[in-house]
Amino acid sequence: MKELVDELVGICRVFGVFERGAVCCGTVSVPQCIALQALLEGDHDVSRLAEHLGVSTSAMTRLVDGLERRGWVERVRAEDDRRRVVLALSRKGRREAERLRQATVDSVSAVLGRIPGPKQAQVAESLHLIRAALDEVRGALRCCAPAGDDD
Repeated sequence: MKELVDELVGICRVFGVFERGAVCCGTVSVPQCIALQALLEGDHDVSRLAEHLGVSTSAMTRLVDGLERRGWVERVRAEDDRRRVVLALSRKGRREAERLRQATVDSVSAVLGRIPGPKQAQVAESLHLIRAALDEVRGALRCCAPAGDDD
């Protein structure tokens, strides 16, 4: 199990650095990059986007404030409930999100292209299993609780 843990942690760390350098290129933070690409899939409210990124609503509000200042995101009233505010990409934001998505596809494709063809299906299945397991335990683990906190 230790070898699997070491590999997975190593992949996460290397990918984080890789993503910052190859995809974000210093123009946006990784959370901004993820948020913009999530908004390509459709409008979200702040709390739903925060849940998607695994951050607090207040942290997401600050992130969205920055995206709005850059002219990439607009806050609009939901058509189905005028009390609810949703986030939508502006035209400029959509261009940036599409650029980031293409950079992600190109970068990850370059990495996956280094895996021998006959092994690619095996790698895809393994990644799918890991992601499903992560989704199952997400939020259930208390890894960030202070030492000695037994509540």
